[in-house]
Amino acid sequence: MADVQLVIGGQRYTVSCGEGQEENLKELARQLDEKVSFIKSRMPVGESLGVVMGALLLASDLSEKNQTLEAARTENAVSTEVLAQTTQLIEKVSERISAVAETIENA
Repeated sequence: MADVQLVIGGQRYTVSCGEGQEENLKELARQLDEKVSFIKSRMPVGESLGVVMGALLLASDLSEKNQTLEAARTENAVSTEVLAQTTQLIEKVSERISAVAETIENA
């Protein structure tokens, strides 16, 4: 375990994390600090409330991105389904063309 010093909303925190996760944790803390600073610049809030509101803003951002990702997955699934249906249709048309060609050859 590694200890990392973080500053969020002007407060220092020491947080333990797995080896190799230090930079990721620092980046997450930087993003939270950015949200807390944004909130504090708009309204007077206490430290705890500022951090909670900052975390909620980050959660909102994450939720929005998840919804966008889910919509893209759904769109991709629909596209895949349309592609499968189109492939089946092409196969059927190809079979019909072969059957017609064979009938013409035998005539």
